Amino acid sequence: MAFFLIGIPGAFITYRLIYILSQPEDDLEREELAAKRLPWQDGAWHARIRLAITALVPVLTAIAGWRFETVHALAIAPLIVAFLVCTATDLLRFRVPNAVTYPATVGVFAAAFLTPDADFVSALLAALLAGGFFLALALFTRGGVGLGDVKLAVLIGAALGLPLGYQALLVGMLIAGAVLGVLFLAGVLGRREAVPYAPFLALSALVFVLIEGAVFAPL
Repeated sequence: MAFFLIGIPGAFITYRLIYILSQPEDDLEREELAAKRLPWQDGAWHARIRLAITALVPVLTAIAGWRFETVHALAIAPLIVAFLVCTATDLLRFRVPNAVTYPATVGVFAAAFLTPDADFVSALLAALLAGGFFLALALFTRGGVGLGDVKLAVLIGAALGLPLGYQALLVGMLIAGAVLGVLFLAGVLGRREAVPYAPFLALSALVFVLIEGAVFAPL
């Protein structure tokens, strides 16, 4: 119950971050987004997605409080917010914000280095391998996988270490392939349309963290 209550201000912070980071920065970007708008990026869906994802924060924080020791649960809470914000901003704006991934990655490395029972080497190796693999994908797909996804992969690798980091990414990629394939077949998405990829990676990583633990918060 205590961690559910802690999650309530976290939900307000999450909502505000999603709102700010999903706004176009100028008229040109607004026109570009309008040209490749997906069905759930219109009208009232913006607010619905923000509210739905924000509502997860107290619930997931409460699960973290149940699964982890108090100190570890408090360390997991910002990671929950980071993954959910990246999920929402990519759904709404095709953006994985540096303002979220950079501080979160630095925080994960700091926690992995300072926590006595953490595995900093595993975090570093997983981050490098995940980042390298997704950078290769970004180059190979010529933008099909964005640099924001690369930075998110680095964060996921750092948070989960080896082997959980690549397992979470693999599961996220498989689910993404299945879901996007169904949407293509249903005619919801076109072959050349931009699609949000980060939600699958972020939510897969979030599930792995809550079930298996993180490098700085072992179970």
